[in-house]
Amino acid sequence: ISATRSDDTSRLKSQIGHYATLDCRSPIMPAIYDGTGSRTHLGINHPILAQFLCPVRELKAFSEDADKAQKKLQNGKIRMTASALPAFLWPGDLPGKDYDDNNMFEGMFEGHLLERVCVF
Repeated sequence: ISATRSDDTSRLKSQIGHYATLDCRSPIMPAIYDGTGSRTHLGINHPILAQFLCPVRELKAFSEDADKAQKKLQNGKIRMTASALPAFLWPGDLPGKDYDDNNMFEGMFEGHLLERVCVF
């Protein structure tokens, strides 16, 4: 079973950029999978993925200045704790864009990335 799982996930690596983007025909840039095996450019070090992982209540910082918000994630000024739910859980053209602070459960777990990954 582990060999099958490994086979399945290794085939996904080169395609993961297509899953994360809203429009499957144009992958995220810069590329998520660059073929090097290095992961240093992923997570909060990737400009798009950082926005996916940003706590949804801190998304306003990304709309004001994405580079500054990414640096705040990297240096811990925007705290990522277990109770700070990531933006990708909610729908929107950008992850979490449709988040409603007055009703946080509306749209929760309807983000496009969750829907795509769960299907496959």
